[in-house]
Amino acid sequence: MDIVLASKSPRRKEVLEQQGYDIIVDVSHVDEEAVKKEDVKDLVMELAKLKAKAVAERHQDSIVVGADTLVYFEGEQIGQQKDDTAAEAMLKRLMGKTHEVFSGICVINTATGEIMQDMEVSRVTLNTVPEEVLRNYIDSGQYKGKAGAYNIDDPEFESFVGAVEGCRLNIKGMPIEKIKMMIAALDRS
Repeated sequence: MDIVLASKSPRRKEVLEQQGYDIIVDVSHVDEEAVKKEDVKDLVMELAKLKAKAVAERHQDSIVVGADTLVYFEGEQIGQQKDDTAAEAMLKRLMGKTHEVFSGICVINTATGEIMQDMEVSRVTLNTVPEEVLRNYIDSGQYKGKAGAYNIDDPEFESFVGAVEGCRLNIKGMPIEKIKMMIAALDRS
């Protein structure tokens, strides 16, 4: 069966390909801003399901993987930052503190209609870095399109990372061990 990723994230695609999956990318175009949930766990789970279902309609006899990732810090859900100013302010808030990264995942077998959902949470503690290091990271544009304004694996971000608890790939939006189990459970071709 084809494995279809309902995401435009190059990081998610890369993680799946590194696990040996041949991926078809089909972006869901779900209006994430329209979905409101108080609990971050409920929000990432709902968004992952909406993305997977939207793409599943276009693919017969396939396994569709939907995912959504948010940073959660001091009671606030943090997604992608709109510009350099917002990204810099966000990273300054996160530095020297610990935040959580939540990913909701939804896997659908479009041949059988079976759906599996799960979520993963990881904790990240960021170091406080010099202003010049922060500015260089922002100027690199690497924060764009990333929840919390960073990709933990960006070489330019290495000095920011103090500690990681839990699945490191979850921070890139793909809690791969759970996804592999879900794909295996649903792919009986």
